[in-house]
Amino acid sequence: MHRALIRRPRRLAAATGLALAIGLAVVPAQADSKPSTRNPSSTGTLGRGAAPGSPVTREQIIARAQQWVEQDVPYSQSHAWKDDATGGHYRQDCSGFVSMAWQLRSSLTTRSLPDVANRLSSFSQLEAGDALNYPAAHAVLFGGWTNRAKGDFVYYSESRSGRPALKDSANIHDSRIAGHPRSVYVPLRYKKLVTTPPPAKQAPAPPPTKRPARTSPSSPAKPAPAKPAPTPKPTKRAARPSPSAPATPPSPAAPTSADGSGTSFAATAHRLYAISPDHSGVYEYTGRGDRWVKVRGRTGRIFTSGSTLYATDLRGGDIHRYDRAQRRWKRAGGPGAEFAATAKRLYGVSPDHSGVYEYTGRGDRWVKVRGRTGRIFTSGSTLYATDLRGGDIHRYDRAQRRWKRVGGPGAEFAATAKRLYGVSPDHSGVYEYTGRGDRWVKVRGRTGRIFTSGSTLYATDLRGGDIQQYDRAHRTWIRIGGPGADFAATHTRLYGASPDHSGVYAYTGTPGVWHRIGGPLAP
Repeated sequence: MHRALIRRPRRLAAATGLALAIGLAVVPAQADSKPSTRNPSSTGTLGRGAAPGSPVTREQIIARAQQWVEQDVPYSQSHAWKDDATGGHYRQDCSGFVSMAWQLRSSLTTRSLPDVANRLSSFSQLEAGDALNYPAAHAVLFGGWTNRAKGDFVYYSESRSGRPALKDSANIHDSRIAGHPRSVYVPLRYKKLVTTPPPAKQAPAPPPTKRPARTSPSSPAKPAPAKPAPTPKPTKRAARPSPSAPATPPSPAAPTSADGSGTSFAATAHRLYAISPDHSGVYEYTGRGDRWVKVRGRTGRIFTSGSTLYATDLRGGDIHRYDRAQRRWKRAGGPGAEFAATAKRLYGVSPDHSGVYEYTGRGDRWVKVRGRTGRIFTSGSTLYATDLRGGDIHRYDRAQRRWKRVGGPGAEFAATAKRLYGVSPDHSGVYEYTGRGDRWVKVRGRTGRIFTSGSTLYATDLRGGDIQQYDRAHRTWIRIGGPGADFAATHTRLYGASPDHSGVYAYTGTPGVWHRIGGPLAP
């Protein structure tokens, strides 16, 4: 069953496998069913500048949930509803609904929602925007108390086929809530919930034109001057990544830094870069103690290839390439949903996910290499992309200018210089692509996230978040550290951010021993 989640040789098997991974009783899917975006309606504004995967307020969560109720978004495990505010899509079932309300980067399942949330000690701690999750079957969004003393509350959910998103009421002392025993629910609170809204961001730009030209005709935004954020002094003794900080396993929905996707810190083959907490600058680690040097001003996200650093403007999202020899930046194009780079080429997904573009290296000229796409991943020489509908992963043969399907959907993918790995949608395993057809082999069990260097695969435990290193020659895994918010690797060194982003640590090569080299980072 689990291999089918990645290989998916038949569409019916995929639909059934997805249902099993989510753990819901559903009407059997048709043989040709796959996620679609047949309902191009909006989930509404994100509210006061929030963005997918970023901190969110309770007010924003409830507003997003209410929008689905007002639009009568129908229940479906095989269709996705477009979010015009982000260009993304969310599965129209119970866990997809909660993922949408929490504005995650993608739709999680009832089994993986706990990875991005903290468990509350009692139902009495629930507040608007929290969730009640039954890992084997169902999830609802807690809408708030109407009479806390009596236990009356409202909730939002996508419940079953034939019914749209709804707002309903219940009592916390009822024997059954939303059709399931009260005792099976676990109260959850999203880890990135905040009481104040995040800084406003500019709305997504329109998609690129049909002709192979510029991604954006606008001129680059000029970074505002800012003082460098102070870098804390290193601790005197070695330590692993912030063991005293709250255990915060990384979200499986967030992009990995190992393949160069945008994050708070990222690495080329030889250098580590990080964004300051207030996004006022990008810093390069010197390799000595806790010394970092500033290489850029205000920045939104950073991406890397094996040798090059790329950064997007904090406002507007234009992407720039860093010429390290000249210590200067050059605008390469307009905004995109995401970017990834091989050793020699930069690729980007248009803001509306209508296409994948390759940067020509000349001015801000890009050429289209693929149509509608969900996400992109890269190894040192190869580009991979997932279908916007269904999530199947494809490999780009640049010499032939064609794409070849290599597998079914996965929670995430990452690649070393020679090998592609994927996490199954239900996070029950990590698989390695064999290079033949759509054949994958399982190399690990339950996993949260995966990261790669040029030659090594790393994975975090689904529960607890400890990071493990894969010894491919012996087919064994070695625990090398505790949980971290994110990880990035050069050819010779692995780095980790503490769960609360307060520090950056370098792995010494001795399991469990890490040295602090600076921080804090942008969350």
